[in-house]
Amino acid sequence: MKCSVLALSLFPAALAAQATQITSTHHHGSGQLDIVLTDTDFSLSLRVPSIDIIGFETPVANDDERTRVAIAISELSKPLDLFVVPSEAVCFTVSANVILTHDISGNQDTAGEGGASSAPDEHSEFQADYVVQCQNMDALNTIEFAYFQRFSGTRKLNVRVGSDAATSTHEITRVAPSLDVAQIR
Repeated sequence: MKCSVLALSLFPAALAAQATQITSTHHHGSGQLDIVLTDTDFSLSLRVPSIDIIGFETPVANDDERTRVAIAISELSKPLDLFVVPSEAVCFTVSANVILTHDISGNQDTAGEGGASSAPDEHSEFQADYVVQCQNMDALNTIEFAYFQRFSGTRKLNVRVGSDAATSTHEITRVAPSLDVAQIR
């Protein structure tokens, strides 16, 4: 029992470390979602380019942009509105942490065909980490991605799901916005 508890406690950290490597490539319209399932809850870790959520990646420059960021953070702070689970699972959000990060890398090859541009390459992304507890994890058989309806700039999420039984990867899209969790568990 102690080994399984240790393994479950280390698995989210390992998954998060891998997610950091995956999101180093920045693709507009495409985000990364890691889900870790346990016997009583699940955690989600979302990484998505800010342009997909708020329409820009540059630092916030005016009140309109500040308002868009505040609204996005508010909406991203409600995981069960974005990632909808069956009501029979009786789930509630334990924690939701959302931040907007901004990265400037200098001298990217933005001119094409080997011509280096001196303009810095700016990237922002929303990072959201959630813990959702459920009274009936056996009823958690699907997750519907209302996320795509809410954020029109999103096209797909590369989803990695881990449990004590297995790890699997899925591509969830605006056209097919559902994940069959029953097959994974």
